[in-house]
Formats: sequence, C-alpha cells, structure tokens
Amino acid sequence: MKNKKNILIIAHRGASSIAPENTLKAFQKAIDLNADFIEFDVYKSKDGELVIWHDAEISQKDGQMSFIKDLKLEKLKSIDVGEGEKITTLGEIIEIAKGRIGLQCEVKAQNFGKDLIGILKKEDLIETSIISSFIFSELLELQKLDSNLKLGLLLSKEILSSRMVIKFCKKAIDNNFFAIHPYWKAINKEIVDFAHSNNLLVNIWTHIYEPIEDSVLKEVVRMDIDGLIHDDIQQAKRVIREN
Repeated sequence: MKNKKNILIIAHRGASSIAPENTLKAFQKAIDLNADFIEFDVYKSKDGELVIWHDAEISQKDGQMSFIKDLKLEKLKSIDVGEGEKITTLGEIIEIAKGRIGLQCEVKAQNFGKDLIGILKKEDLIETSIISSFIFSELLELQKLDSNLKLGLLLSKEILSSRMVIKFCKKAIDNNFFAIHPYWKAINKEIVDFAHSNNLLVNIWTHIYEPIEDSVLKEVVRMDIDGLIHDDIQQAKRVIREN
C-alpha cells in the first residue's frame, strides 16, 4: 500500500485560504509552505498572453464584467484582484516556481493548448507539470501535441455516484491519462483501488468556499488517494502527518 505521507499536496489556486486566489502572493505562500504543486487556471488574453484566472469573466474597475479573452494584458494588469494583487501570467508563475514546486495547469478553454505546451517545453517543465481539465476533448487534443504529458481528467462536483466516477476512470485509463481528479465527496476506496489497479492516480479536489473538518479530511486521506488539491496547505499537511 502507498505510504500516506507520500500524498501530494496540490495548492488549490495557490495558498488560497490565506491569500487572494490565483495570484503571485498565493503561489509564493504555497512555495513557502512547501506544497508539492500549485494548481491554477489558464486563459488566453486578447493579445495572446496566457493568464491566470478562475472564471472566463473578470470585473473591471468600473464594475463592468468582461471576458478575459476580450481584454489585452495591459488592461488586465490594471485590475486589482485582491490585496493589491494583479492578474498573473504563466511566465510570472514559472519565474517563481521553476525548480521549487510542480505546476498543475487547469485548461479552462479550448484552442490555446499548443501555446501552453510550447511554453512548458521551452522551460523544460513537461516532466514536473500536470495538465488538467474538465474538457475531455481538449485533453485528447493536448495529448496529440505531446504523448508524454501528465494529463488529469477533472470531474465536476455534480458527479457523485461511484458508477459514474468509475466510468470516467475507464475513459482516462483507455486514453493513458496520468490521473483522475474527482470531487472529494465522490471518492471511496473502491474507486481508488480500481484506478490504482489500472495505473491511474487519484487526486481529489475540494472547494475553497467549503471548509472541511480535520476528521472528515482524514477519512478521505485514509482511502489511499495520491494527491489532495486543497486551498489550506497547513491543514493538508497536518491531516496527512497525523494519519
């Protein structure tokens, strides 16, 4: 059985329990707290920059909502996203993270995978990066660009039945994906054992706006998961240490 203390701590949108999510401040705190990976969401700006933000839209200074894809980087950089932090680019993340922490890039939209993979290859980060997405077809397209990618299929929080999670595990296995990323409430030992028997890792994710008691999180960790995508790094480390 896998040693529980080898569970990867993947900082969900950075150390987002103590800093504005998806910002350099949150990513730096995750590095300082010795997380194994930082998880972040990627979009493409109007002028072709890969930028980090969770939603397709962002509120401008006047309160107007605009799509990330419709704004140039200069405009995006003028927006305060919390505590004086600005929109982060993929290049800025790489600058502070390379050689210090792994990257888990969540692809939120289609048609910029080639740019993302090109940057990761140029920076020699393919081996230490996981590419995840809820968009199954996009993961298949990324795989065509580089068969060595570590791909993780994200499952929405609405997918809770074991039957459905196993079904998606089979799709991931059939396509030689690296991992399945189900919502934490959907996981059980049967699913983990099935995935492991087929060389598929199980990295569960939690929601940053739904705090979890230590005792509950310990039960999840005891199911022999491989990674915990969580916003509270200190809690994750405490729970794993005490198991």
